[in-house]
Amino acid sequence: MVEVPAVAVELIELLAVTVGAGAAAVVGVLLEQFGLSAATAGDLVLGAWAVGMGLLALYVGVVGLGYEQALPRIRRLAAGE
Repeated sequence: MVEVPAVAVELIELLAVTVGAGAAAVVGVLLEQFGLSAATAGDLVLGAWAVGMGLLALYVGVVGLGYEQALPRIRRLAAGE
């Protein structure tokens, strides 16, 4: 069986976390835009739901995956650990 170096595994995990964070942030921004347009069109329930889900997606993307997952991995790789 072929052993994959630890650095390669760490880079693949970092790439996956970074792509996930970016995707969640994009979905959050799109939901925010949709929610605001729905609210201004008069559909307050749909607008409030979309704004709430957008905030949740932005939190997951920026804080959960970006700040708490990707940033420590980048620092660990930069330090050579």
